[in-house]
Amino acid sequence: MKNNWNNAIYGHVKASIHGQLTEPFINLCVKRNIAIWDIKRRNKTTIVCSLYIKDISKIKPLLKQTDCKIRFIDKKGFPFFMRRLLNRTGIIIGLMCAILIITFLSNVVWRIDVKGADPRLETKIRQLLKQQHLKVGAINFVVPSTEVIETNLSAKLPKVTWIGVSKDGTTYHIDVVQKKLPKKQKETGPRNLVAAKKAIIHRLFVEKGQPMVQDDQFVKKGQLLVSGIIGNENDPKFISSKGQVFGETWYQTTTKVPLNTTYETFSGQEYTKHYLKMNKWKCLIWGFFNSSYKHEKKDSVEKQIHFLFWDLPLSYVKETHRQVHQSNRVLSPQQALDEGEKAAQRRLKSKLPSKSEIVKSTIESKKVEKGILYLRHRFVVYENIAVPKTFNSKKERVKLKKKAKKEKQNQQ
Repeated sequence: MKNNWNNAIYGHVKASIHGQLTEPFINLCVKRNIAIWDIKRRNKTTIVCSLYIKDISKIKPLLKQTDCKIRFIDKKGFPFFMRRLLNRTGIIIGLMCAILIITFLSNVVWRIDVKGADPRLETKIRQLLKQQHLKVGAINFVVPSTEVIETNLSAKLPKVTWIGVSKDGTTYHIDVVQKKLPKKQKETGPRNLVAAKKAIIHRLFVEKGQPMVQDDQFVKKGQLLVSGIIGNENDPKFISSKGQVFGETWYQTTTKVPLNTTYETFSGQEYTKHYLKMNKWKCLIWGFFNSSYKHEKKDSVEKQIHFLFWDLPLSYVKETHRQVHQSNRVLSPQQALDEGEKAAQRRLKSKLPSKSEIVKSTIESKKVEKGILYLRHRFVVYENIAVPKTFNSKKERVKLKKKAKKEKQNQQ
């Protein structure tokens, strides 16, 4: 098997050796480590044998020494195949063109499937995809990644609950889950409104239920604010309390503000380089004369090259180099103090319920360590502290009857 592979790779010839000293010629070849095989005698002065191409130059002195002549009968192996192929340039050009055309067509978008969307939404999605260069006939190299497409579609389609983008060969699949109309809320059972945290009552907005607290009253966590029991003790009615109870609550925050900050801004100048990549090796194919900036940021997009259904170990890489300017910002103590207070309020507001209001802020402590200002704030906030808590109407009815009976006995 090894000899067959060597014969095919290196190439060999079948030759006819004619002369009176053919046997000495064979002996000299063996002595000089020249491979010779398939030796057959045709007559007293002629033999037929096979030789490697690389040994042809070595046997010429031996032929002169033994007064023999050589004639080539057949030529086999890869070198001769390539020589015959090169003589047929039309076949080579046609083969190369066919490979290039198939590779090009394998990297073109042929279909875009949109599932889960009504016709109106599907039309809008296809329009947004065209804006991102994703359409039938587009080259994959200019199409953004599926993650970028998903993000852009989600941002521009607020009425969509979820959208997924996937790629399968030359087809893109867009899966959509549309938002459904909210179901009609079921009527809740009897419930009270209780305090979610300790606070001082600021104001009450009660739509249903019996208020159990008043303005400027201090309440603890879990304390009853609005009762779902209305009417008298002899004939009570149980309802689902509804309303808002705003209370004064308190928060403490800690904020760090660096006095010296280095930040980067884009200048708007950029250049692009294009590469062909195989494993870790990259070959620049466009952008030879672009010079790098002193300070720059590089964004790289890599696209796998396909051939029919196979992923080739070859990819296209687009590198975008953007120039950045580095700036240094130094804050005075007062500027750092103002910025720290704004940052603390923004962070607190992001955690508060809607319609909450920060009414007062106080700096409890401030200090500077290693170029960083540390602030501790205390905030006074008006927020809705009412949360629903259900109760068992039967048990409450029994309690009310017992209470009414006891009061009656006390009066007698």
